[in-house]
Amino acid sequence: MECVSAFNDFVKNISLTDEMRQILSSAYKKLKIDLMSDPIGKQIITMFLQGSYARHTGVRPINNDDKLDVDLIVVTKFDSNKMSPIEALNAFKPFLENTYKGKYDCRIQGRSIGIDFKNCKVDLVPTALPTQSMQLLLNEAFSSEEYAEKFYDSQKTIDTIRAYFNRGDEWRSNPLKIPDKEANKWEDTHPLAQIDYAQKRNAEKNGKFLPLVRILKWWKKNDCADIETIKSYPLEHFIGDYCGEGDKVSQLLVSTLENIVSNAPPIKPYLMDRGVHTHDVFQRVTQEDYTKFLARIKKLHELSDDALADQDYVSSMKKWHEIFGDKFPVPDDDGHSEQNSRFTPRTSPSEPTKPTRYA
Repeated sequence: MECVSAFNDFVKNISLTDEMRQILSSAYKKLKIDLMSDPIGKQIITMFLQGSYARHTGVRPINNDDKLDVDLIVVTKFDSNKMSPIEALNAFKPFLENTYKGKYDCRIQGRSIGIDFKNCKVDLVPTALPTQSMQLLLNEAFSSEEYAEKFYDSQKTIDTIRAYFNRGDEWRSNPLKIPDKEANKWEDTHPLAQIDYAQKRNAEKNGKFLPLVRILKWWKKNDCADIETIKSYPLEHFIGDYCGEGDKVSQLLVSTLENIVSNAPPIKPYLMDRGVHTHDVFQRVTQEDYTKFLARIKKLHELSDDALADQDYVSSMKKWHEIFGDKFPVPDDDGHSEQNSRFTPRTSPSEPTKPTRYA
């Protein structure tokens, strides 16, 4: 069965809580104030959040001891023709030594600087000087007080980004440049294109795409921890490419898994980045990991298809619980949730509340 109420509870149980979001928000705001109060602030055009937090596809840590994390893009005035990525990263060292001494480290891949806060971590990702067109967009979208408070729930930010992408393909020639893996060259990126895609895909699926991504990310964390080269965003991109159909989240899940099992090639595919078509999102995924991943997906599909087809409500919920673990509600033999005494079994699944723009 679709078990709509149980899936709503499950998605809530694996998503970031309001408290977690507040922790990340406070860290971002503090870092922004500290940066702009330092001499390095004169080299900063604007800052904005990227990654799963920005796309609303993040899930909470599995272990309570694991820190929350968020990626902060810092758009600078550094000329990529005159300054190397290593020099750009090093330009932040005086600020870090003065304000976050002992609480930061430059990541091995040279892409970012990790800064530890009490309950979370912020990865500072510098970019080189963007084109004038991109500067205008970024200033309009992210320099408002509304964005500082609401992030990607800011209507001004949403409208500005959407209008920019609706103008056609002009944006493709205006990428941001971030340090690449070895920090020996600048790499093109379009994080806003990834955010825009997630918004549009979620709208197409009536607010169910983002919950689907969270569910499969949670499953990947728990059941595929040994598959290390398929990271968070490559998985999200893959789900977007094979996203199925369904009025309920459980239906969309099974349909998506069916699409992957039936259509995903056995050889690791080239996944063209939403914003930079010369970039393969699966570049660092190994064939061994990809093969293991497809095998796990096939098993997940078999189990999920069986749970969805089961017309006994209690039996179906127990099967979903066995698949996804303790975060998925499980009923007792009378059909009442052992996690929530207010739960009552449904003879016909109820619809979830109308999702927000980002779910």
